[in-house]
Amino acid sequence: MNKRNLLTVILLFVLLGVSGCGNKTTAPSDDTDVLALIDAKLKKDPKNPTLHYDRAMALLAKDRIIDAISSVKNAIRYDEDNVKYYILSADLHLRNGDLKVSYSDLQKALEIEPNNVEAYSKLGEISFFGRDYDRALESISKVIEMDPINAKAYFMNGFIYKEMGDSTNAVRNFRKVIEIDPEYADAYEELGLLYAAHKNKLAIEYLSTAISLRPNNTIARYGLAMFYQDIDQYGEAIEEYNKILAIDSVNINSLNNMGYIELLQGNYEEAISFFDKALAVNSFFVEALDNKGYAYELKGNYPEAKKIYESVLDINPNYENSLEGLKRIK
Repeated sequence: MNKRNLLTVILLFVLLGVSGCGNKTTAPSDDTDVLALIDAKLKKDPKNPTLHYDRAMALLAKDRIIDAISSVKNAIRYDEDNVKYYILSADLHLRNGDLKVSYSDLQKALEIEPNNVEAYSKLGEISFFGRDYDRALESISKVIEMDPINAKAYFMNGFIYKEMGDSTNAVRNFRKVIEIDPEYADAYEELGLLYAAHKNKLAIEYLSTAISLRPNNTIARYGLAMFYQDIDQYGEAIEEYNKILAIDSVNINSLNNMGYIELLQGNYEEAISFFDKALAVNSFFVEALDNKGYAYELKGNYPEAKKIYESVLDINPNYENSLEGLKRIK
């Protein structure tokens, strides 16, 4: 997994998968079918907007986004002046990829309540996804004006600056996050990844803190393993990859990277074994397949290397490493 893809994973996790501060999720307290109870009440009171809102929330918890949108529309139909209904509708449409409708819902919310922090926060999210970074920063600055200790707002600012390539302002905002909330794991993670990109050993401190706050989240641990690998501390990298595999036994990126470390150290058979494990999970994983070809090339088994490089090019005709590998063999 390259660092760009790692950024995208974190972004989606933080902005869509988490509400509020970006670190806490809410789980159902019991096995009661909340949706069935709400539907029973709606049969008796079909025009109750609160019940339609509650139904939308229950559907959201089940990840039934389209049905949830339908329910929140009913809530708005029966109460056109409730800000939280528009905000929920905006969030649902954002999750469904409809940025225009989401933006419109938030504008309606702000017409009703011009200083609503959550509405401006979500406007920032929408602008970010639309790559309108200036508007995103403008919306988040309004959130901070109204709520100067809003950790999520500073986190979003950091993310926006990071995407713009402004590491200095990104770091400044992420540090502000942990100043406000010392247990905001995502901010430590981002700081760690930023320092790792510059091969600064502060990455170890920040990523280790993120891991201590969320031991089973493999993103920070993968970033730490990659950092150790990049600075040639292979023993520490292998240790972290093994910890990832203890959590996620089919993590193909960890398997591939462990194979590559073995390859760099001349342990070609061990390397091929790891690449095969990754390919057993996903036979179209071209990076592992190409690395396997490279291992055979370094072993001097050119016919096998040639066959594997050609297999890579059957999947991705423009895969540069395999094209170069075939040239070397020739």
